Amino acid sequence: MKFKKFTICSFNIENLFLPPYSEKENYTLYKYEKSPAKVKKVAAAILDIDPDICFLCEVGGIDSLKNFVVSHLNDSYDYSLIPGNSERGIELAYLVKKGLELDFKHFTHRNRPLNFNYPHEEKENFHQTSMGKKAVHDSHLPSRDIAELRVFKKGSETPSLILLGVHLKSHLDKEGIDFSGRLRRGAELKQLVATHNILEKRYKGKIPILLLGDFNGRATLTARDNEFNDIYDHTSLQDILEIIKEPMERRVTIHIFDKSGKDLGHQLDYIFIPPKLHSQIISKESGIYLYKNEEGAPYPRPTTLYERYQQPSDHFPVVCTLKNLEL
Repeated sequence: MKFKKFTICSFNIENLFLPPYSEKENYTLYKYEKSPAKVKKVAAAILDIDPDICFLCEVGGIDSLKNFVVSHLNDSYDYSLIPGNSERGIELAYLVKKGLELDFKHFTHRNRPLNFNYPHEEKENFHQTSMGKKAVHDSHLPSRDIAELRVFKKGSETPSLILLGVHLKSHLDKEGIDFSGRLRRGAELKQLVATHNILEKRYKGKIPILLLGDFNGRATLTARDNEFNDIYDHTSLQDILEIIKEPMERRVTIHIFDKSGKDLGHQLDYIFIPPKLHSQIISKESGIYLYKNEEGAPYPRPTTLYERYQQPSDHFPVVCTLKNLEL
């Protein structure tokens, strides 16, 4: 089936904990509950973007997602959430517009070892194994998950599109063992790239595979943290903002203010696109979505921490719209 236009969105919606909760979801994280005003504005942004598929980060469980879709998105999306390994209950989820006449399957990678240990754990494991004893530290798992969505033509067993959505390790280092979370985030990125390449080989490069989500670091082509090199060294994927030649000063997806009030904003959110789709990108309908006021005009970007707190989320959505997409 060919779609004249097909829009994919990646959106960290920041702590979408939205009651009422069922008995199955006994949340103790009510301090993160999102204000009704912000929930309404998040929904307004999604409805305005009108994505066919929307990947969400920081969803407070299946009840929150269901409540959001039914009460705030006019029940116009099917949804899927598989709990991952988040210690904070912030999950990865997909919204898929109803009526697309496609089939979808959501897979989790939450139980796949990263083949990663922190340096002190490696040292302890080496000490144990050198004495003929069993290693004391198993490999860590992803801090959240790789949420894999496969898109199928009706009745087909072979996918026609695959999305690999992530919310990589944050910069928090409570135990003081991994400065800015770089080692763990790097291991998660390696697993993500390896997953992409396994699928690329399985389907012989014929199926578009996208990476998207909150990467929690600088992963741009020209200014990136070392833990993201594997994207460029071992895949041919490119960031949507690079492809559409968005100016660097307009690529900020989160504004971070230091104690002096200086804006240290970065691009943390990405949609990485394979070359086979580059010619189908509608540049004017792709890029960073800016929140709008009631008249439909974009709000100015925040210049203070207070202004950022007024936003629906601390992140901006990233959008990719494709033309003549065959699925």
